[in-house]
Amino acid sequence: MLTHLLNPQFSAEGSNRRQRENSTYTLFIKYMREAASGRRGAVNLGSILRFATGTEEEPALGFALQPSIQFMESANFLPTANTCINRMNLSLPDESNPLPLQEELFNLFDLAFCNTFFGLE
Repeated sequence: MLTHLLNPQFSAEGSNRRQRENSTYTLFIKYMREAASGRRGAVNLGSILRFATGTEEEPALGFALQPSIQFMESANFLPTANTCINRMNLSLPDESNPLPLQEELFNLFDLAFCNTFFGLE
């Protein structure tokens, strides 16, 4: 259900940026599956939703602003969030900043989703 709540904002189909977004999003989906099955320690799907929106559960009447995932250029792969607009930001790889190994990336996700700094510290 969380994958339907967090709506990814992809670039145009076929673009180079879209390929990089797909590679990041695929790993994020894999991470969510691990969190859902309890293999990420203290992180669960509620932690991820809280990071993006400020709440661990979907409100009974739904969100006023649809939660989303935006892809951005960044020097590191620590996710950030803007809870006032229900947006999570995931970093994109590029030639000078390749995607880290899966476990390294997942450890960064763990760090972000277990803290209340929204990736800003």
